[in-house]
Amino acid sequence: MTTFDMQTAVPPRRAVRLDDVDRVDVRGLLGAIVGRWKLISVLAIGLAALLYFITGFMPSVYSAHSKVMLDPREVRVMSQEEVVSNLSLSDPVIQSEISVMRSNILMERLIRTLGIERLERHFWGGVATDEPEASRINSLTWAIRKNLSVFREGESYVFVIAFEGDNPAMTQEIANGVADTYIALQLESRRESARLATSWIQEQVDEARRNVNRTEEALASYRADALSRQGGTYETSTQQLGNLTTQLVVARSERVTAEAQYDQLRTLLENQGLDALAKAVTSPLLERLNEDKLALKRKDDEWAQSFGPDHIQRQRIQEDMARVDAELQREAERIIELRRNEVEVARMREQSLADGIQQLEDQLANMSASSIGLRQLEREATAARENYEALLARLSAASGQENLQRPEARIIERATLPEVPSAPRPKLMGAFGLVFGLTIGLVVALFLEMTRSTFRTRREIENETGLSVLATLPMQAQDSLKDLIRGLRINSNTMFGEKIRQLRTVLAIRDRSESRAIMVTSSQPGEGKSSTAMALAQMAALSGKSVIVVDGDLRGSKLARSFGWRPEYDFADFILEHADLPDAILEDEDMGIHVLAAASPCPQAADDLSVDWLGPLMDELKRCYDVVIIDSPPLQNVADGLVLAQVADALVYVVRWDSTQRSAVRDGLDSLAEVGLRPTGIVLNQVDAKVAEKMYGTGYAAYS
Repeated sequence: MTTFDMQTAVPPRRAVRLDDVDRVDVRGLLGAIVGRWKLISVLAIGLAALLYFITGFMPSVYSAHSKVMLDPREVRVMSQEEVVSNLSLSDPVIQSEISVMRSNILMERLIRTLGIERLERHFWGGVATDEPEASRINSLTWAIRKNLSVFREGESYVFVIAFEGDNPAMTQEIANGVADTYIALQLESRRESARLATSWIQEQVDEARRNVNRTEEALASYRADALSRQGGTYETSTQQLGNLTTQLVVARSERVTAEAQYDQLRTLLENQGLDALAKAVTSPLLERLNEDKLALKRKDDEWAQSFGPDHIQRQRIQEDMARVDAELQREAERIIELRRNEVEVARMREQSLADGIQQLEDQLANMSASSIGLRQLEREATAARENYEALLARLSAASGQENLQRPEARIIERATLPEVPSAPRPKLMGAFGLVFGLTIGLVVALFLEMTRSTFRTRREIENETGLSVLATLPMQAQDSLKDLIRGLRINSNTMFGEKIRQLRTVLAIRDRSESRAIMVTSSQPGEGKSSTAMALAQMAALSGKSVIVVDGDLRGSKLARSFGWRPEYDFADFILEHADLPDAILEDEDMGIHVLAAASPCPQAADDLSVDWLGPLMDELKRCYDVVIIDSPPLQNVADGLVLAQVADALVYVVRWDSTQRSAVRDGLDSLAEVGLRPTGIVLNQVDAKVAEKMYGTGYAAYS
C-alpha cells in the first residue's frame, strides 16, 4: 500500500488551546440565540397570553387628570405696587402648593361642594347618618386622598392632579373639583388679604388728614402774625432782592458801556479831529455837514484850476467852509456832552439800586431771625401733606385691587370623562408579558448555549479535537441526497459547491499522489458523511477526474436506494466471492462516476472485511481511478470503519453542526487513535449560514 502517515504510529490526540481561550464569542452567542427563536417565541407569547387573560378578569379602574399651572407672570392693571404680592416660585414653594392641594382644608371644601351623602354612596354604597359630620368628612377625606395623586410635571410649573376610581363620571368630577377648589381658595385668600390691607390703609388716611389740617392751621396763624409785624413776608423780600440784584448788574454794565463810549469819543476829538468823530458817531446832522463840506471842497478845487486864492468866489467858498467847520465843532461838543450826561444817569441809577439792595438786605436780616419757626411749621405741613397724598393714592389703588385679585395658578387642562379604564390594561400587560417572556427566553437560550454539548464554530472543534477544520458545509434544503447531487451537477457555483471544491482542494494539497483513497466517516448516522462523500465524488468528476465510490456501509447503506442503483452484483457479492470486481462495479452515467455499491444490508460480508485483502483492492482501484471515495459506516455503531480507515490515504471526519455531541466526537477520534490513525481533518456539516454567517463571509452570495 502507498499510504502516507496512516500506517505509522500516531500519537494520542491532543487538543490545541489558543492563548485567548477565555474570550467570549459574541457573534456566536447571538447566532445561537437566533437559532433558538422558536423557544424564545413560545416563552414570550405564552407569558403574554397568560398576563393578558389574568388582567382581563380584574375590575376596571378609571383615571382622570386635570392640570394646574403656577403662573409666574405678573398682570398689572395699575402702576402702583400691589397690596398682595405674587408668589416667588421656587422648589420649596412648589412643594408647599402640592401639600395645599392634598390638605384636609381643601378636601373638606371639596366634599361639601360635591355633597357628603353623594360621596358616601359612591365610596361606601350608603349614607352614614348615625355618625358625626366631622367623622364622616374625615373618612371621605381619607378615601379621596387614597386615590388622589398630585405631582409636578417634569421641571415645569405644571401640577398634574390624578384621581382613580371605578365610576368614570365621579372620577372626572373629583379631579376637576380639586383643581377648582384650589383656585377658589387662592382667590379668596388674596381677596381677604386685600380687604384687610384696604381697611388698614383707610384708618391711616383718616389720621393723616387730621394731621394735615392741624399743621396747616398752625402755619396760617404764624404767617398772619409775621405779616402784621413786618409788613411783608420773607419770600417777597427775597424775591425783590433777587430782582434788584439783577437790575444792579444790568445798570453797572450800562454805566461801564456809557463811560467807555464817552472816553472814546473825547479821545477821538482831541487826537484825530472832527472827521474821525464824524466817522465814529452816527448823526444825521454830522453826515449832512460833512457832505456840505465835501461839496464846498470840490467846488473850491474847480475854481482853483482857473483862479488864485484871492479870487472873490474862492474867498466866499472858504467862508462857507469855515462856517460848516464851526457847526461841526458845535455838533461834536453837543454829542460829547450828551454822552457825559448818559454816564451820569447810569451812575445815579446804579447807586440807587445799590442803596435799595442794601435796604432789603437789612430787612431780610431782621426777618431771618423770626422766620425759623415759620420754616419749621412749613416743613411739618409739607411732610404731613405728602404723607396724606401718598396714603390717599395707596388707598385708591387698594380699593380697586380687591376686585382685581387673581390667583397665582390657573387651570390649563380640565379632566375629561375617561372612556376606557386605565387599569387593568390587558394589552399593556400582554406587551409586558411579551417583553418579560422574551427576556426569559433570551436567558434560557443563553443558558442552553453556554451549557450545550455540540459544536458550532471552528474554534470549538479545533480546541476540542486538536484537528483543523477542512471545510464548513452550509445547510441544504433538498428533500433527498439525489436532488442535492443533481443540483451540484447543474450549478456547482453555489455556496455548497464552493465549499466542496474547497474541501477537494485542501485534500489535494495535503496528498500530492496521482491517485488517492479518501474515506469519509462520522461518529453517528445522520451527520452527512454520505452526502459529503457523494458531493466530493461529483465535484471530482466535474473536474475531469475518474472517480469510484466504495460504499463501505455493508450493514445499513442508503446510497443505492437514494440514487436508484440496481446492480446485478454489489460490494458484498465481491467480498463473498460471488462476483468479480469488474462485475460488481456500477457506472452512474448521470453523475459520471463508478460505484462499488452496497445494494442491501449484508452483515456477513461486513464481518469478512480485512486489511489483508482491502489493501490490494485499494491499490487496484487507485491504479484504475484518479480518486477513490470510501463512504464509511459510523465509527460508534460498528467497527467496520476502523478497518476501512487503515487502507485510506486521507480520512475526513464529518461532524454535524449543533447536532453531534462532543462526547460522540471524542469517542470516535479515540477509537481511531487506539488503532494508530489520525484524521486528516474535520468537515463541519449542515451549518446554518444565517446563524454562523461569520464562517462564510458574504463573498459566496454571488454564486448562489
